[in-house]
Amino acid sequence: MSSDISGHGGRKLLGAALSLLLLPALALAQTSPTDYVRTNVDAVLAVLNNPEYAGNQELKVQQIALLADSFFDAQELSKRALGQYWKIFREDQRREFQELFVDLLKSTYLKKTALYNNEKVIYDRETLKSDTLAEVHTTLTSPKLSVPVVYFLIKRDGKWGVYDVAVENVSLVRNYRSQFQSILQNNSPDQLMGILREKTHE
Repeated sequence: MSSDISGHGGRKLLGAALSLLLLPALALAQTSPTDYVRTNVDAVLAVLNNPEYAGNQELKVQQIALLADSFFDAQELSKRALGQYWKIFREDQRREFQELFVDLLKSTYLKKTALYNNEKVIYDRETLKSDTLAEVHTTLTSPKLSVPVVYFLIKRDGKWGVYDVAVENVSLVRNYRSQFQSILQNNSPDQLMGILREKTHE
């Protein structure tokens, strides 16, 4: 049984971009998608740039982890990551998968905050796909590189939440979907969740 579940990574800026997935949902429910993303990104950047945390990566990670839970729409994120297999999960399994998947994202990407090196975020444009779906296009910049980062949002109960992020046109959801579907071809939902538990505690 394969347990090779990993996030897309490699470049320094890519790691920094993915670390910004874990953001606090501080924005008001009636805000625009861009303002929602901007408010949350600014909150994490404030932690990353706080001189009190200089040289203390563990404390920095703890502070960001405290803010992380509400940025994603965990249900939509999980549903899209499982794709066609979502329907074979019972309701209790769906809830457990959502918790495990978000925990895996935290475990994977909070570590990448160490790669942050004063990169800046430029907000390029906002695209409203419908009353409840939107995209916020940004660029993560440094003197040497510029990396496009697109946030995909859904509005549920009057509140925006992120269900996918694409970094350099590489979708977080599609990346995990291919891995989850490969595992679920030969394994049960409970076996997949067992793998997630192992990966989270590595």
